[in-house]
Amino acid sequence: MAARTTPAVALVASRLIRAAAGETRRKVSECHLPSRKLAPPTFTSQRRRRHTKVFATSAALPENSHLKAHPLFQLKTGAFSIHDFELVVDTIDLQNGVAPVKIVRPKSEDAVLDMYVELGRLDHDPYWAALWPSSIALAREVASASKRDVVKNKHVCDLGAGLGLAGMAAAMAGAQSVTFYDREPLALQCCLLSAEANGLNVLRVDGDTEKLGFVVTRGKTDTEGAGSIPEGGEDDDGAKEKDEEDDAKDDVAKQSKRTDVSALMFDWNAVPVGQPKFDLVLACDVLYEKHAVLPVALLVPQLTTEKKGTWLLADPPNRAPKNREEFIALVTRNDDRKMKLVNEPKPVVITHRGSTDTVLLLEFQTEDDRYLYECS
Repeated sequence: MAARTTPAVALVASRLIRAAAGETRRKVSECHLPSRKLAPPTFTSQRRRRHTKVFATSAALPENSHLKAHPLFQLKTGAFSIHDFELVVDTIDLQNGVAPVKIVRPKSEDAVLDMYVELGRLDHDPYWAALWPSSIALAREVASASKRDVVKNKHVCDLGAGLGLAGMAAAMAGAQSVTFYDREPLALQCCLLSAEANGLNVLRVDGDTEKLGFVVTRGKTDTEGAGSIPEGGEDDDGAKEKDEEDDAKDDVAKQSKRTDVSALMFDWNAVPVGQPKFDLVLACDVLYEKHAVLPVALLVPQLTTEKKGTWLLADPPNRAPKNREEFIALVTRNDDRKMKLVNEPKPVVITHRGSTDTVLLLEFQTEDDRYLYECS
C-alpha cells in the first residue's frame, strides 16, 4: 500500500504537542500520508503504547490454529508483534456470485502509525491496516464473471498486499495458488489469518507442498470462531452470509478449497535471483509516489509469465494521474513492447462505510508469446 493524503508531519507534530501537554490521545480519522518521508520525532517512553490494547496470543491465533507453527508468525516489526494489536474481522461482499470474504485487520490504523513513530520508521506506511476503496474495487473485479478465465486455476500474486483483499478474492474465485507479497510482516500475518478464517490451504513457505492441514467445509476451517477476534461488521453494500448459498457460490467455494495460499516478505527494490513468475499480478494503490513508478514497472517482466500473463491494477483517478500515465508508457512503450493495456482504464464507484469513491481499474496483458520487454 502506498501513502495517502493528510500531512503526516502535521499529524505527528500534533501528537507530540498533545503528549507534552498531558492531553489524552484523540482519535485521528481518515489520516492519509502524501509522502513517507517524515522528520524524526521525539517520542516519550511514558506514552509507549498507551492507547493499544495488548491481547494474549490466543486472540490473534485461535487456540487450535495451525498458524502457530508458521515461520512468518515468528517475525516482528521492531519489538512489536501482531499480538500487540486489537484485531477485528470485516466481511466484504464480493458480489458476482462469490461468497463474502473475511478480512482480519488491526482495529486501529492509528495504533499502527504510532508503532512506526515509536520505532523511528517514518518511511513505513501504516495504512496497510485499513481497507481502501481500491482494494474493494479490485477484489470485486477479480471475482467478476468477466475475469473468471483470468483467475481460475491460475497462479496469482498480490503485490504490496496490505490486508490482501484482492488476493483473497482470487482465492475465493478459484485460483490455484495465491502469494501475498509485502515488506511488512504484520500485514502478511493478517493475510494468513484471513486465509485461515476463509478456509484456505496455507503453505508454510511459497511452493511448499506440506499444507497446514485445515478441515475445510464450505470455505471455513475447523478453527473458525475459536478465537476472540470480534466481527467488524458487514460492509455498507450489505454483505450478508446466508445459510444457503446459490449454486454459483457453491461452485466457487469448492474451487477455493483447493487454493494454496502463501505469504512472503518482498522488497520491490531488491528482487531476488530466481524470482517466481505468476499468471496474474494484482496491485492496489502502488502508484501514489513518483519514485515507486519505475520499480513497479520493472517488476512486470520479473513477476509475469511470458505467455498470457496479466496485471490488474486499481488506482484512484485524481491522486497521481501523471504517475499512472508514466507507468502505462513504461509497460507499453516502443515497438518491442510485450504488454498491452486492455481497453481504457475503467472507472468503478465504490461505497463503503458511508464513503463513495471512484477507482480506476487497469488491465495489462502479455501481447504475444515472446519474452517480455525489459525496462532500462
